[in-house]
Amino acid sequence: MVKRRQSISTRIIISFVGFYLVTCIWSFAKLSKDGDSNSCHHNNDPTQSLTGQPHRDWLQRRRSLQDQKTTKSYNFTAALCVCVKDAEAYFEEFIDYHLAMGFSNVYLYDDSPNFELQRWYNHTRAHPDYSKVEVLHLSDARNPKGSSSSSNEEESNDDDDNQQSQNNQQQQQMLPVDPQTDYYEDCVHRFGFNGPKHDYFAFIDVDEFFVFVDESNYHNILDLLQDYLVPFGGALTVNWMLVGSANKSVYAPLPITKRFQYRDEKAHFVIKSIVKTSDYLGHRNPHAVYVRDVVVNGTNTSNIHTTAYPGANHKYALTPRGATDKTCPSKVVLLYHYRYTSDKEYIFKRCTRGGTDGGHYWCSDGGQGIRQGYGPQHIQSIPGSVFDDKAWKFLTSHVPKYQMYDSFEDFH
Repeated sequence: MVKRRQSISTRIIISFVGFYLVTCIWSFAKLSKDGDSNSCHHNNDPTQSLTGQPHRDWLQRRRSLQDQKTTKSYNFTAALCVCVKDAEAYFEEFIDYHLAMGFSNVYLYDDSPNFELQRWYNHTRAHPDYSKVEVLHLSDARNPKGSSSSSNEEESNDDDDNQQSQNNQQQQQMLPVDPQTDYYEDCVHRFGFNGPKHDYFAFIDVDEFFVFVDESNYHNILDLLQDYLVPFGGALTVNWMLVGSANKSVYAPLPITKRFQYRDEKAHFVIKSIVKTSDYLGHRNPHAVYVRDVVVNGTNTSNIHTTAYPGANHKYALTPRGATDKTCPSKVVLLYHYRYTSDKEYIFKRCTRGGTDGGHYWCSDGGQGIRQGYGPQHIQSIPGSVFDDKAWKFLTSHVPKYQMYDSFEDFH
């Protein structure tokens, strides 16, 4: 009987221990399962893996939502005025890029003889983005009074190094009048003083892209204007950054910000302008504007600013053309100038097509190349020495359709 009781007790103890062990194992398994669940969720988070298109798509959607949450709402608008000629290869990329940056509209002035962009314009009126682009032909926009300005940045004495001044004085006599300033003035009057009445306009070319030096500070042009132009009025200047040819020889069907990612070491002294519409009086040249002066201590003072710091005065505004800033402020925003592209494209641009003034004066005889040792230094193509993909990263993060080009190879 005693042995039987001991046997029963032993069974009870064994059962109890077994139950306890099963409970512990079950609890541990549940805990592990919960932990694994969290880990799987964590591991499935696309932020933990940058490989695979679904992950990139998810990242892009999340970044887009973050941009929507962090972008402020402003009671003013900014637009672009742009002259275009033989730029079909890159102008849609230019539009996508700057609309993503916060410009509400783009106004293209087609300088081709036969209004080559008319069909593109007609076919994009229902497009969600390109419907924000207006295209005007030169015949509709040219100022009948003509322009008193000389052509582009290349010919100006105060835009060039001192050693170029003698050449420039000689070249000045052979330069035709540039209608580009007429287009810009028409743009402000048509879409600023009238029409949609934009508050601010930037005047750039289709091969120029605004690039924020540190996108953690700015990723929207309106944020920049709010700090550097809105409180002061007048105009804001932005310096060039020359982007080189990257030793490319001919055209390839790739985005310009993808293909050319080597720039100069330092910013260039040539500037372009952003103006407050209500202060705009006219254009001095394609780079500089006339604006209403402000009165400081009883004295009229130029109301043109730079990005050296908010409210910084443009020290070179009173030079003969006002088209340079040799202090080259470079900590906030620069205008990346993709002026060279491939060798063949650059020769076509400078020697076959010419500028809006029709000039081919920088070309060698027969138009087969650029004159060596003639004209400003930046006329000669450079390959670029500093790798910089800021513009490409901005474009792919804000306009995801361009990400596909990362898988393309470039053999030219």
